[in-house]
Amino acid sequence: MARTPEELHRSNKNPSAASGQQTRNTPTRDDLSHQLDRAEVVSGRWLVKAILGVLAIAGVALYLTVCLLFYQGQWQFTFFPPRRTPPTAATITAKTGLPIADVRFDTTEEGVERLDGWWIPAAKSQAPNRAAALSHMVVLFCPNGRTDLAGNVDAFKALHALGVDVFAFDYQGFGASQTGHPSQQKAYANGVAAMNYLTGMRHVPPDRVIVYGARLGAAVAARVAQQSPKIAGLIIEDPQPSLTEEVKLEQHIHLLPIWLVFQDRFQISTMMPSLKMPKLVLSTPAMREYASGVARVYDEAHPPKQKIALENEPVYVQPEWRAAVGNFLNGVAAEPASPTPSRIP
Repeated sequence: MARTPEELHRSNKNPSAASGQQTRNTPTRDDLSHQLDRAEVVSGRWLVKAILGVLAIAGVALYLTVCLLFYQGQWQFTFFPPRRTPPTAATITAKTGLPIADVRFDTTEEGVERLDGWWIPAAKSQAPNRAAALSHMVVLFCPNGRTDLAGNVDAFKALHALGVDVFAFDYQGFGASQTGHPSQQKAYANGVAAMNYLTGMRHVPPDRVIVYGARLGAAVAARVAQQSPKIAGLIIEDPQPSLTEEVKLEQHIHLLPIWLVFQDRFQISTMMPSLKMPKLVLSTPAMREYASGVARVYDEAHPPKQKIALENEPVYVQPEWRAAVGNFLNGVAAEPASPTPSRIP
């Protein structure tokens, strides 16, 4: 609102009143000093507590991050795919004389054949030297998670020398099988798919199949036996109740909650009590440190069962291995079985 001439005249005549009002509204030096004196002083103890709290939160976040990384990469503590181009079946045949036929199987809905396997038929010349029943037996070999097909040639040669057909395969992530990270779930599914290939594509009756699994493959073999309870027998080499303790010892992992973040345990101990087919449990010098685990698996197994402790290496060329496995094969082959179908070469 505009001021009247009279008001302007009065204000000009009394300038001290306006300045006094302004002075009263402006804080003095004494007022500012008084306010500073009243301000709360932050103690050093409080600062230390705050810093420690921040560090604790950061430590918990880091620990949880490490646990998450371990969970996502746990396959690297159980599977060790060879970092090389795998030799072909033809190359191995030329070097060893094994009559290997390379096969692809486990076809998806999109027509992709996920798995690579080797079919190794028994030599016909061996037939007169072995029992007639053994000539129709097939050993399904489940690898140990550290080698591909080419890395198990010694085992294949030893089994082939016993006079049985052999079928072996690579897990996903190994050899010429589908690429990707292997896992317990995939390995179990791969083993079952190999069994389905034998019974479905090659028309081998389940009671003519012996499943052989080494180390990690022992749990895969037990899962196959669980899914196909009519198989003739089960051979497991260096089985462990669970891979948890082995991973903790070999990788020096002691601070992580392994029981929570480690899922690829291959816990064979939960399967053995329900498997009623004949079983052979082998303990080798390479895993002597874990012999107590082998004993636990054997104790938990349902009869009939037998356990052999092998004393020398390399295992597959030792007479004790040949005697133990050969006697077991002959024993299960002598059991009454289904009629043998015509063979697919």
